Amino acid sequence: MDEYYSAIQRLPVFLRPALAEVPPPLACTVQEVRLRSGRPVTLSTASGPVPVPLPAGAGQQAVLTHPQLQECFFSLCDHSVHSYEQQIAQGFFTLPGGHRVGVAGVLHLEKGELKGFRTITSLNLRVARSVLPALPEELRRHLAGPFRGLVLVGPPSSGKTTLLRSVSALLSRQGKKTTVVDERMEIWPCGAFGFAGQVPLHVDVLSGCPKCEGIVSALRSLGPQVILCDELGDGAELAAVTQGAKGGVSFVCTVHGSSLAAPEERFGCTRALLAQNFSCVALLAGAQAPGTVREVCWL
Repeated sequence: MDEYYSAIQRLPVFLRPALAEVPPPLACTVQEVRLRSGRPVTLSTASGPVPVPLPAGAGQQAVLTHPQLQECFFSLCDHSVHSYEQQIAQGFFTLPGGHRVGVAGVLHLEKGELKGFRTITSLNLRVARSVLPALPEELRRHLAGPFRGLVLVGPPSSGKTTLLRSVSALLSRQGKKTTVVDERMEIWPCGAFGFAGQVPLHVDVLSGCPKCEGIVSALRSLGPQVILCDELGDGAELAAVTQGAKGGVSFVCTVHGSSLAAPEERFGCTRALLAQNFSCVALLAGAQAPGTVREVCWL
């Protein structure tokens, strides 16, 4: 059964049946379930948005009411918002199976820092899929021996996390000790009953751990040859990567963007500094072909 059907299981009863009726050929193309106050429920697919009519139990309304959206939020939190407070303060929270819920609304700020949301106006349920796309031969050769590092660059929904999963599996087959610092718990999701998928043999996972702390912890206690990180976001995280690279560890990381210049712009660094930690940048094709590498650029 497609992961889409597991992603919708925490949605409330008034909405779940309508989403469950989505036929399998369409379900396997769904990237996101968009829930917005006062607007129709839509499915984001590679070919465009698909509206979902609300069931009769919701009064045959064409749009999701504000109270219904709040019910969706509490249901997705398993009626325990407190359990997700730290994640929600970052604008998202992760469900079992690695499905991620993005949150928008009226912010609750304290001293300029986001602490949560006073009111929820939109939810974006992103479907996590356990597919392992094939890596280009050029990257496979690069990862086969000792390598300085790899950055995967792509816009949202381009399959960066999915490709990281493929890289970790490849490194494990090569017998390389690999640590995944999985801050958002999406690469290899872990819950109370273990991992949602089959984690490769030689891979250790630090789930829900901030990247800087996770890198330090891995270097101290796990002895990795390679560390994988999802969505490097600032200079502090790049500095943590630099410290690890000085110790002989290779890094594979993702960065939001669409061009070779994206990592430099994100970290505010020169290409020469970037090249100290990474030897190549792989540019992803985009949401129309998730997990597909369109170009490999050498630094």
